[in-house]
Amino acid sequence: MSLKRVVHCLSCILLVLGTAVGLGGCYNSGVQNYKSVAPGANLDLEGLELRSISVVSAAQDQPGRLLGMVFNSTGADIPLVIRDRNNSVDLTVPAHGQIGFDTSEHILQSTENPPGARTDLTIEAKGRSEVLDVPVLDGTLSQYAPYVPK
Repeated sequence: MSLKRVVHCLSCILLVLGTAVGLGGCYNSGVQNYKSVAPGANLDLEGLELRSISVVSAAQDQPGRLLGMVFNSTGADIPLVIRDRNNSVDLTVPAHGQIGFDTSEHILQSTENPPGARTDLTIEAKGRSEVLDVPVLDGTLSQYAPYVPK
């Protein structure tokens, strides 16, 4: 094998290795977002993990459906209250269980802000509460259209 071919082979090998190392930094395993299901707000509170929480509504002052997931990492059922300025949703997240708002419908009777804005929800569990700033979505994007309250 000629020296020119050896240099060419080594150059190709280095190019492939360099590309593999360079692209390896682009991979995001999603470890930090392992339970995120859609754009929305996240919160950890008293053993509950709220992921991708948002509200879907046709318009301001119209009913809004909660979307996202709630996971309970504890061995006990945890009562959870999600409320806005005017109304609240009470539910219980089962021990080591979850609630998906895509399959479990929970409606706020009036959405304070219009779609495209953000609104505050107060999340209460085990005597603690935190305010969560969540997006208000509408049916413009087809994946949210089935969730707009009628």
